[in-house]
Amino acid sequence: MRIGDTFYWGDGGHLWIVISDPDTHDGEFIIVNLTKDVFRAGRECELNIGDHSWIKQRTYVSFGDAQKLRPKEAANLEKSISNGLIRRHLPMRSGVLQKIISAAKKSKALPSDFVNYF
Repeated sequence: MRIGDTFYWGDGGHLWIVISDPDTHDGEFIIVNLTKDVFRAGRECELNIGDHSWIKQRTYVSFGDAQKLRPKEAANLEKSISNGLIRRHLPMRSGVLQKIISAAKKSKALPSDFVNYF
């Protein structure tokens, strides 16, 4: 996986985004997901139609659902992609990715130790 890569589980699942560079942290990286549920995600980072082809209406980055993947978990993710359980989507555009990362650095919902990955 690389920073900016996106993927989702099954049909209609949440889109997940790799928001830190695995190459600079011994293969560990942070992922966040998108949701339409403003009450779950809050308004720390709002995305709109045109920011990514996945987005069909106002959408929010859910920093509270962020996960840190270690190399073993990343390998399992890649295996699930190969098996078709998880599907890749188009990478996040650089400008939108930077918006997400900037919001992550200020987020109150993101676990504090995750900020070290930016």
